[in-house]
Amino acid sequence: MKSLFGRLLLRITFSVLIALSLLQVAYSFQNNGYATVFIFHRFGDKRYPSTSVSLEDFKREMEYLKKNGYRVVSLRELYREVHSGKGIPPKTVVITIDDGYKTTLKAFKILKDLGFPFTVFLYMEAVGSYPDFLTLSDLKEMEKSGLVDFENHLYSHLDLGKLRIKLTEEEFLKVLKKEKSLSERKFFRIFKRKPEFLAFPYGNYDKLSVKFFESAGYKLLMTQDRGAYNGKSYLVPRMAIVGSQSGFKNFLEDLKIEPLPVVKHYPDYGLVERNSFKPIFWIEEAENYKNCWIYGTKNGWVKAEKKGSMIISKRKIYIKRYATRIGIRCWNRKTNRKAEYFFLVLKGDIAPKETKTESHQ
Repeated sequence: MKSLFGRLLLRITFSVLIALSLLQVAYSFQNNGYATVFIFHRFGDKRYPSTSVSLEDFKREMEYLKKNGYRVVSLRELYREVHSGKGIPPKTVVITIDDGYKTTLKAFKILKDLGFPFTVFLYMEAVGSYPDFLTLSDLKEMEKSGLVDFENHLYSHLDLGKLRIKLTEEEFLKVLKKEKSLSERKFFRIFKRKPEFLAFPYGNYDKLSVKFFESAGYKLLMTQDRGAYNGKSYLVPRMAIVGSQSGFKNFLEDLKIEPLPVVKHYPDYGLVERNSFKPIFWIEEAENYKNCWIYGTKNGWVKAEKKGSMIISKRKIYIKRYATRIGIRCWNRKTNRKAEYFFLVLKGDIAPKETKTESHQ
């Protein structure tokens, strides 16, 4: 009888240990999770192909998330999860839309049918004023659904990157204060609250603008740097689904990208003094990554070499635009997936060329 009791106790103990082990693994995976944050602009607008996604592709992409068990959460919910200490659960996706074009209503219908929450960053001067943008009644209708969180995209949709390299620090801060004041004033008139999250127009930022808006109380700042978000940064990378990047195949590839655990990098983001350099990235658990490449705008991908925890470009990246994105891509040995990390540098003596851009009106 004692022997039977002993064997039963041993089995129970063994089962408990296995259950605890599985819980530990699940908890660890959850804490090492990440979110894929997508950014959209226009929907089904053939007038502006470089910033639009077809409605057919958008619907197919959203239905894929639904059918394949992805957690589509609001940016606010993602922020709560990150700051709760529990980490980001697997297969988390956040949908963001910049500017507040009228075609956002087309996306709203699709997202509402699926029950997906999303965030719209509003170009505050334009909404309720310009004909190609959401009206105040549109905003109220969308807000009633309980699915939409409206946030700040500043007032005049200025390119803060261009201004940072043209203006003195004092002049630039005056612009930031004015943009903050005007945008928040109109935002409060419409929504009777202050915005909590901000997306940089054109995705351009530097240390001064980041520090300014962080001090102003914004919880997270949205960029247009590629990559997945692991909850460890105040700046949030977003996968742009626009133009040639908006196809369903590209969408699926972006979903597979993991965050690369970069501890620091050279150069740092923001203003740089040199016209060329070999970027260096320091990453955690470098032994888990292989086949690394480094990217620079107008440079393409350059093969990198690993030296301990450092990953160094084998040749120089040349600054060819005033705003240059630097990135790194490695393959994770354990998951066999690509992991990426990007950031932005600004160079003052590279004259910003006047290029044809799509109208915001």
